[in-house]
Amino acid sequence: MKKLGLIGGVGPESSVEYYRLLIKRFQERLDTKDYPEMIINSINMTEMLSYVFNNQLDKLIDFLSDRIESLELSGVDFAAIASNTPHIVFEKLSERISIPLISIVEETSKEINNKKLHRVGLFGTKSTMTNGFYNKVAEGYGIDIIIPDSDGQDFIHDKYMSELVFNKIIPDTKKHLIQMVKELKDKKSIQGLILGGTELPLILKQSDFDDIEIFDTTKIHVESIITEMIKD
Repeated sequence: MKKLGLIGGVGPESSVEYYRLLIKRFQERLDTKDYPEMIINSINMTEMLSYVFNNQLDKLIDFLSDRIESLELSGVDFAAIASNTPHIVFEKLSERISIPLISIVEETSKEINNKKLHRVGLFGTKSTMTNGFYNKVAEGYGIDIIIPDSDGQDFIHDKYMSELVFNKIIPDTKKHLIQMVKELKDKKSIQGLILGGTELPLILKQSDFDDIEIFDTTKIHVESIITEMIKD
C-alpha cells in the first residue's frame, strides 16, 4: 500500500470529509478492516488564498511546494491537494516536486468524459471559475466549461468564503444556487455541473437535481487517490 501525503486545511471542513471518505472507500474497495496510511499537512488557508486572490502565483508555488516537500521528507509516495483552487498552479507545482501529484481537475475531466457529456457548468471560488485551468484540461476531452455571469460568480464566491468554508448551510443560499443551476441549464444547455469547490458538496447534492449530472470533485478525487494507493 502506498502512503498518501495530503495537503489539507483548504478548507478544514472539506478536509474532514476527505479523511472520512478515504477511510470509508479504502475499506469498501478492499473489503478490509484495515486503514489507509496517510500524512495530512493542514496548511494556513488564509495565507494560501491571499496568494491566489492577489495573483501572486510564484509565491503560491513556493508555498505549496514547501509544504509538499515536508510530506516527501516524511516518506509519502504521492500527494494530493484537498482543494480545487490551488490547482491554478498544478502544472508548475508538479515540476517542482519529486513525487506524483494527483490532479482533482484531471480526474474530474476524465469522469465527465466517461459519462460522455460535453457541456458542463462550473461552480467554485471566483479564481476557480475564471482563471481557465478547468477549461484548459477539459478542452483536451472535448468538454466545454460554462460559468455563471459576473454577478453569479460574485454570489457563489461570497457564499463560499463566508458560509461554506465554515460549514454554514443556509437554506436561502441553497435555493439560490439551485436556481442558478437551472438557469444555466435553460439558457446555456449544460448537461452537468462541476462542484469545483470541495465545500460545495456540503450544500448541493445529486438528489437536488433530476435532469443534470452532478460531479462531486471531492468524491472523484478520493476514488483516484485510493486507486493510486492500492495500485501494485
